[in-house]
Amino acid sequence: MKFWQSLAFVELDQIVECAKFAEDLGFYGVSFGDHLVTTKEQVDEYLYTKDGTVFWEPETHWPDPWVVSAAIARETSKVKFLTTVYVLPMRDPFTVAKAISTAAYLADNRLVLGIGVGWQKAEFELTGQDYHTRGKRCDEQIEIIKKLTSGEMVEHHGEHYDFAPLMMSPGTTEPIPIYVGGHSKPAFRRAAQNDGWLGLRYPEEEIPPILEQLKTAREQQGALDKDFEVWLAPLMPEQDTYKRMEEMGVTMVNGANFFVDGKVVPTDIDFKKRRMEEFANQFLK
Repeated sequence: MKFWQSLAFVELDQIVECAKFAEDLGFYGVSFGDHLVTTKEQVDEYLYTKDGTVFWEPETHWPDPWVVSAAIARETSKVKFLTTVYVLPMRDPFTVAKAISTAAYLADNRLVLGIGVGWQKAEFELTGQDYHTRGKRCDEQIEIIKKLTSGEMVEHHGEHYDFAPLMMSPGTTEPIPIYVGGHSKPAFRRAAQNDGWLGLRYPEEEIPPILEQLKTAREQQGALDKDFEVWLAPLMPEQDTYKRMEEMGVTMVNGANFFVDGKVVPTDIDFKKRRMEEFANQFLK
């Protein structure tokens, strides 16, 4: 089992130190969330809480994950970097590929691209991207990003994107693993076509049937025999939750959380280190 420490919602002035501490404790990697803005009034339903409301405030920090990854990479040597999840179709594929390839290059290939199609329509409207075609565009964007980050002369002719031969440099020296979040049939299919699946905020009892759906999607794509990671962030894990999840086929899980009474509130670095150390002593030793 590989343990990641989420640095989502962490204050930016603490994030590098938290990452260095996670590496010292033995975490496999650190992960980051992704949003451009938080609206003053929530206008879109959040998909991962029962009442559909978010659990952070507009003041909560959401730094750019690729800038942060590159910064942390200069201060660490082993931890990997994962986005849980990067809202890919909220952007154009060229800007995304440039940012990811630059960060991957500076991070010595320690990046993992975790993507999703997003839920907050307001952000798509702000960036001029079509919310309703986000799934189909995401499929095409994945294909384009793989081409662009290769550093080779490439072209693409698809439904939503079309371009003649061009090259984006620098390319990456190794392919960037791609994990896909979401539990719809298209999301499972998209994950099976790539390198892994990301599951966010599931009670333990909901995990087995979800994993069965994922297995079915991998069978349909003829992908059961290839290397594949299953990453999960369970809700309210118990002492033996991770052991049971590993037996189900889960290969990666999230680490300590920094919530206070289920909410994101500002906390000092000592609080975060204490949470990480307690988790590491219980599960990483």
